[in-house]
Amino acid sequence: MAQLFDDVFNPSGIYNTLFFNVKSVLIFPTIEKLEKENPAMYSRWLYLSRTKYNYKFPHDTKEQMVYETKAPYHPEFTKIVAITYATLYVVDGTLKRYMKKIVNDDEFIVLATFMDELYNLSTDGAHSTPQQFPVLCGHNILGHDIPLLVKKFVFYRDKFEINKQIPLILKRSLSIKPWESGVIDTVNVWKFNGYDNVPLMLICDYLGLKKTVDLLPHDEVSQLYWNLIDAEGNNEKALEFISLQSATQTNLVIQLMNEMRQL
Repeated sequence: MAQLFDDVFNPSGIYNTLFFNVKSVLIFPTIEKLEKENPAMYSRWLYLSRTKYNYKFPHDTKEQMVYETKAPYHPEFTKIVAITYATLYVVDGTLKRYMKKIVNDDEFIVLATFMDELYNLSTDGAHSTPQQFPVLCGHNILGHDIPLLVKKFVFYRDKFEINKQIPLILKRSLSIKPWESGVIDTVNVWKFNGYDNVPLMLICDYLGLKKTVDLLPHDEVSQLYWNLIDAEGNNEKALEFISLQSATQTNLVIQLMNEMRQL
């Protein structure tokens, strides 16, 4: 943890940081569609529901509710539809940000686009002397975003025509030692060596950080995404909603880290 706070409290470290957020939704909006389109995964979901959530499904409305509220937290049942990433720089003493949004209904397009960016950063870092890579930063990226990216890469690996190995900057994040730099997860930062995992929205409202919209948990993001598509048949509006959620979360993490580096 010592290295984590060395990185957090380093005023200039924020300029060598890649902030990012990954947003995903259920691949199949209803359990009936999951059963029809992928019977094997439907069987796996039933088993998971019994063993992890202690629920034995009859075919009723509660079955759909449990699926909608629990399955979005399992990468195997979701698809990535948006990734936002950002870096910071200074112009005339003012902190500026370069932000890029990747949004698409095609999960592979979103994943491959972001992986290209990570490959470029990995190549630049590996060729520098000494090797130097940007620090990856986000809220709950160790518990959610990074595992999600790696699992999706494994799933789509054969579709990558050139690079079929995990980008080095991402691979390093899986084996970072406590005394090494590489990842700042603001879930751990805000603990300050305590125990509680605090939602980003609670931190945001407590500190009065600026936000465009309220952040929603994974299950509500997924439900609203599919509701927008079902109600209006408008994929663009659904993707815009997801993109705004992702960009807002990235911006809030940037604000939090900017507060921390001034301590």
